[in-house]
This record gives sequence, C-alpha cells and structure tokens, in this order.
Amino acid sequence: MERGRSGGSSLPARKVQLRQDEDGVWIAKSNLLPGCHAHGRDRGEAILRFQQAAKVHLEALLETGRPIPPAFRDKFVLAA
Repeated sequence: MERGRSGGSSLPARKVQLRQDEDGVWIAKSNLLPGCHAHGRDRGEAILRFQQAAKVHLEALLETGRPIPPAFRDKFVLAA
C-alpha cells in the first residue's frame, strides 16, 4: 500500500510559536510538529517558511515510513 496526501498540511498561525533571537531573527516552531522549525527576518516570513518546512517535513516522514504526528494523521490516507 502507498500513502498519499488527502488534505493540506499547513498549521493555523495560532498553533505556531514565535520568538525573536538575540540577533533579531524570528524563529517559528510548533509543538504539534517536533523537530521542525524555520526562521525569517520578520514574523510573517518566519511563519511562511515554517509552513513550507512543515510540508517538507511531513512528506519526508511519509517517504521514510516514520510515524506522522497525531495532529496530522487525519490529513493522510492509505491508498492501494
């Protein structure tokens, strides 16, 4: 069986935590997707990059057969 995407993988902005480091760079991450983070020059860029990174991160988990975090399991289906 092969796994395929059935829906979007983006996180709502309210589920993304942001912080600014000592150099002024914004860091975005979410507890819903451990190990995935991104940075940007401002809050908007950090969130956008995080959304892009989250998509790639989830695709990599699927391709390598690793577990999908619970918050995203309903976004993926098994296809024959």
